[in-house]
Amino acid sequence: MPESRPEPLRAVVVGGSGQIGGWLLRVLAERGHHAIGTYASVPFPGLFPLDAGNREAAASWLKAQAPDVVFYPAGFTWVDGCERDPARAYAANLEEPLNLATAAAAEGARFVYFSTDYVFDGSAGPYHEESATNPLSIYGRSKLEAERALADELGAAQLTVRTSWVFGPERQGKNFAYQLARALGDGQRLVCPGDQVSSPSYGPDVARAVVLLAEARQSGLIHVAGPEILDRTSFARAIATAFGLNPALLDSRPTASLNQDAARPLCGGLLTPRLDRWQKELMRPIAHCLDDFRQKLRDSELQDWLKRLPSMPVT
Repeated sequence: MPESRPEPLRAVVVGGSGQIGGWLLRVLAERGHHAIGTYASVPFPGLFPLDAGNREAAASWLKAQAPDVVFYPAGFTWVDGCERDPARAYAANLEEPLNLATAAAAEGARFVYFSTDYVFDGSAGPYHEESATNPLSIYGRSKLEAERALADELGAAQLTVRTSWVFGPERQGKNFAYQLARALGDGQRLVCPGDQVSSPSYGPDVARAVVLLAEARQSGLIHVAGPEILDRTSFARAIATAFGLNPALLDSRPTASLNQDAARPLCGGLLTPRLDRWQKELMRPIAHCLDDFRQKLRDSELQDWLKRLPSMPVT
């Protein structure tokens, strides 16, 4: 049976130049919605500049778009950077999205916020939506405080999506798969924190699942993450093998030896009981996702959309 299509939505994607934001825009367009994307510092054709830090102007611009739904995959996601600059972390991850969410709600629009498994301490993962939170870092704390503030302010008019270890084709070429491909493709060794465990999540699948959830007017908190729990080194080996790179160049080391500014949850990952009850198999296994990743890199039309792909072997 063909998949049903809802009435077209007017959507705004704040952070349309990022990996999840880019795929949200693509999925929204494919499903017949009218979507506008913004950027803060990395412009791409068709995106509008938006300084979310200029809160009055940002709220006025958002209201002028008359959206039905606002997606916020933007924010300050550099974990060590958040530790060094807490003010920026709280502004980008809490205060600015709360400002836009309030403006959206005043116009009757729904708000979709993206959070992280870093709201957990990694002592007993993987975690479901009802698991107790205990973030170890400024990044995790800023995200958790945003989750709570949005729930308090907007109630059923908001959806908070937690995801983890997002990878796949994206326009800025910043995610872990690209870092790995650049290093191994140049014959360099890459250090992986082998004691960190989580749920690799394929960006196109995350975006599609979230758009479907928004179409269905789902609200509250929901985990959208890949179905497998892997340590970082095993994840890296799977990517290397899929792209014909040499996994022997991967060095597995304990997190404690890396001298990072922010503490990381070690035994992490996200379980997806709410998503699975609503619609199963939206998130594909890693092997299928890596096959799709390779196919997308062969797609000339998609390469044009991605605009600037770093060196990634396509075998």
